[in-house]
Amino acid sequence: MNETAARTRVIVLYESMFGATRHVAETIAGRLRPVADVTIMNSVDAGPADLAQADVIVAGGPTHAFGLSSETTRAEAKKVAERSDGVLVFDCPDVTRGLRELLRALPRASRQQSFASFSTRSGKAPRLFTGSAARRIDREMRAMGYLPLLPPRDFLIDSTHRLIDGQLTDAADWGAHLAGQLDLHQESRLGER
Repeated sequence: MNETAARTRVIVLYESMFGATRHVAETIAGRLRPVADVTIMNSVDAGPADLAQADVIVAGGPTHAFGLSSETTRAEAKKVAERSDGVLVFDCPDVTRGLRELLRALPRASRQQSFASFSTRSGKAPRLFTGSAARRIDREMRAMGYLPLLPPRDFLIDSTHRLIDGQLTDAADWGAHLAGQLDLHQESRLGER
């Protein structure tokens, strides 16, 4: 059997305002590459057809207003970057589209498709007070028939919108755990053939 044909197709999908979520997504993708064919995409560049081709979708975004960002919160983040005198670089190519809008266009799972969700959120307070984009992504994807591989995971940022020390190490560990789940996913797919 051709080993390449059996590899799980994974899209690591992210939305990022100031780079923290993108860094987490890149770290996770790096841990998945040894066990899967991985494509990493900004949610602005992805469409429903891209997601329909994936066996597994790993989706993450920043937590805004207790959940996923919206056009309004993206526009506000852009203003924050503009007022920062170059300290913050706005990483979002289009404030009108993001992960929220892409998930609304998400096709129902047409076969056994799985997912995992992550987000970045403020580390100044517990999730109860900040909300979690990862939990919102989890609910949206379950509602469309996708199967969770892991519980939603938050990575913490500080008041300057940068990842708190150790969070990329935690992202690498989470990615390695997810890679282990993909190995099991791939074995079950091979058993079905």
